Amino acid sequence: MAETVLFLHLAELARLTDCLSEGECCSVVALSNMGKSTLLRQVCSQAAQQRFLGETSKKLAFFYVDCNLMLTLSEQGFYEAALRSALAEVKRLGAANALLERLQDLYHKVVEPSSPFLVSLSFNEAIVALSEELGRRVVFLFDEFDDPFARLDGRIFLNLRALRDKYGDRLCFVTATGAELSERRQDAEATEFCELFAEHVLHLTGLNQDEARQMVRSIARAEDIELDREEIEFVLKQAGGHLGLVQAVTAVLIRVAAGVPADLRERSLAIARQQLDSEGSVRAECAKLWEQMTHQDREALLRFLTSGGTVPLDPEMSLLVRKGILVGGESPAVFGELYAGYARRQHRAKQSGHAGIHVDVGSGDVWTDGKPAPTLTDHEYRLLLLLYGRMNKIVTRDDVAEAVWGADYMDEIDDARCDKLLSRLRAKIEPDPANPKYLQTVRGRGYRLVSG
Repeated sequence: MAETVLFLHLAELARLTDCLSEGECCSVVALSNMGKSTLLRQVCSQAAQQRFLGETSKKLAFFYVDCNLMLTLSEQGFYEAALRSALAEVKRLGAANALLERLQDLYHKVVEPSSPFLVSLSFNEAIVALSEELGRRVVFLFDEFDDPFARLDGRIFLNLRALRDKYGDRLCFVTATGAELSERRQDAEATEFCELFAEHVLHLTGLNQDEARQMVRSIARAEDIELDREEIEFVLKQAGGHLGLVQAVTAVLIRVAAGVPADLRERSLAIARQQLDSEGSVRAECAKLWEQMTHQDREALLRFLTSGGTVPLDPEMSLLVRKGILVGGESPAVFGELYAGYARRQHRAKQSGHAGIHVDVGSGDVWTDGKPAPTLTDHEYRLLLLLYGRMNKIVTRDDVAEAVWGADYMDEIDDARCDKLLSRLRAKIEPDPANPKYLQTVRGRGYRLVSG
């Protein structure tokens, strides 16, 4: 029996493929790990194309470009990544050898240009060849587009606009960003590029409940675990429809369930809940989401939470609905308990505002002078907990080796390795790592974390 394909963000996938079938450009906007990358990759899958485009899919060529894989954040890096993706897909489509050879030649001119002017010229010639010789509508899907769009020369985007103007619906662009393109930059060159997407901005929120349940079952079955209805609803209650949190919470629940005897499975939910707030992957997802929210978003969310969710939504709170932070229609709530708890802890830390390093041992959150620190690795967090538990006291390198790596590895851990770990931790929690205020090295004796 053929395996059932799990499509996520089904409604948005239909809207995006409709848009591309009509030759329109589209901007996909969503906060961290709501599923932008998943949506774009699904569009490129043969299963999605067969379901949503049918025979029309044979008239389109999809070039997925992960901007995180740009070799350099530069004009050359951007054009190289785009043509690298196009070359790979054109080969898969079985294009004529003449076109392939032409594209390979132009790609090498972008990578090793004899003159800087050849970079954009060769890219443009490649787009001309694709648009005029491939026999399909060319669709570039630029994932993780935030940094390139915010930091690259505006002439790059003016060039993309000129190419779209030249070829019309034969050349389409899809971008995936954390905020609308017009919020990222407003210079004249970028504004002309933004105009391509004005009529088709797709705001992506969390998975609907049916999709989230299907995803939890799919993750569990891949690990040969069958979760019951109560366990699946537990994941949704904690994570809502946030794709990254659904994955993180399901992984924790599977790990706990696998270690609990069958007759005690009902205890797995209580055990999992105890672990979630301090779970590194959960903290990382919440921190990324919090960092991507604007100051106005955060303030609106905190107003909502401190009111107990009983006040009418003001315009800024209503924006949180569009972004998927608040859900529930007439009785809105934060999409998941984990993120609501994380936001409340940020509020408490802001209210306390005391100087020094503060660790919420229950949740694993860390603050420096009342501001949240970047997410720590497991080893960094173990070191900080050791120092935090012995505030203002000297901790030896042997203490560090045992607490971080374990007694069995103490003979393998030298001073240099401890010092490197301390340096990485210092870079994350010190206001000025070059002049440490809280995390001190005591020459010849060890390390000390001092109170504010």
